[in-house]
Amino acid sequence: MICVYTFDLDGTIINSASDIASSVNEALKKFGYWTLDEKQIQAFIGDGARKLILRSLNASTKNHFSLENEYNKRKLDEVLKAYMDYYDSNPVVKTKLYAGIKELLKVLRQKNKKIVLLTNKPESTTRIILKKLQIFDYFDLIICPETTDEKGNALNLKPSPEGLNFALRELNRKFQQDYTCKNFIMIGDSAVDIQAGKNFGCKTVGCRGGMGDKEKMLSEKPDLCFSVASEIEKFIDILSEENSDSLVKDYAMKNEVPIMQDEGSDFICSYIKNHAVKKILEIGTAIGYSSVKFAEISLEIKVTTIEIDEERYKAAKKNVEDKNLSGRINLIFGDALVTELNEQFDLIFIDAAKAQYQKFFEKYKKNLSEKGVIICDNLSFHGMVEDLSLTNNYSTKKLVKKIRKFIEFLKTNDEFETEFLKKGDGISLSRFKSTQKI
Repeated sequence: MICVYTFDLDGTIINSASDIASSVNEALKKFGYWTLDEKQIQAFIGDGARKLILRSLNASTKNHFSLENEYNKRKLDEVLKAYMDYYDSNPVVKTKLYAGIKELLKVLRQKNKKIVLLTNKPESTTRIILKKLQIFDYFDLIICPETTDEKGNALNLKPSPEGLNFALRELNRKFQQDYTCKNFIMIGDSAVDIQAGKNFGCKTVGCRGGMGDKEKMLSEKPDLCFSVASEIEKFIDILSEENSDSLVKDYAMKNEVPIMQDEGSDFICSYIKNHAVKKILEIGTAIGYSSVKFAEISLEIKVTTIEIDEERYKAAKKNVEDKNLSGRINLIFGDALVTELNEQFDLIFIDAAKAQYQKFFEKYKKNLSEKGVIICDNLSFHGMVEDLSLTNNYSTKKLVKKIRKFIEFLKTNDEFETEFLKKGDGISLSRFKSTQKI
């Protein structure tokens, strides 16, 4: 059972690349060194300020900055101090939380999970950032380079397990618990984050959309891997179970298969019950998690579901069979954009490729019963639809723009009226305009 969520800071909770790069360049300029491109500096982040400045000096001098002479050793200290002074004064100019982080921290707190921050950033700067971004109070423990053990010795942080061992002892003492490493999960965007977790003996989560070297991080083989840390929200309850050995859950976690957030899923289930929904069409089966949940509401419910990925289809087929629901869940392996159905459905649930939402909507509206509803999920996309600056990833930005275009399509549609609800990761409900509003 996972009870303690430990987070890295830069590249996991906050996108601080611009402010760090600006501070590094200010320090380099002060001492007459060439400035560097922001992306180049970003690649140097993750192992503490001293290594950040050393790598920056080496890049600025075209690999001619050697610490073999006393002059360069003094220069490193001087540039490091200038960087620290400037960054301490300007830590939150462009720095932002990654998508969905505040919501994730709220959910973890609501579910009585302990939250730890483990960072190589100085404590004074860390506190300023957390307070300005209004998330300081969510953390039960903050571990920085200045943190000392019971004997007053400075901790060796990532990739060493000392920081996590310290967190274990402190949380057990503070909350009178008996946590072990098996109750922890370490979440970060760099190789040293994953190494620290593995050296400690806990589960690890890699964030591909962070500031660290993605390939190096992935080479450490984190147990789970997401684009952004907030995506772990949908797995909190699964990770909280004593034995999460269900094929549905394990397969979904290991293969990063989309699963609806609990709030969104519960809302749709309530809608099904309250509106006597009997026939459901699902676009995007994944591994059958939603189909099974819908079918288990009532013996009268029948689900038709379409999945294009063969491995997911096979997993869904097994899950449906294991639940003895083959008679009420019709699994179709194929491309939903070319599949033809002649039936009418009370509810059509679209949760497949988000870039194709409009095409799915227009293709299957003919299969919607007169008083039926089309429900679409993930329309907030971890807050990025509302605030595109939450991601720097080009492909993610393209996808978010397509979701925005789909939302505009729904808002201006002549046939349907649509309600947008802040449930889960954002849900839309569309019904024919000729019928009564929900």
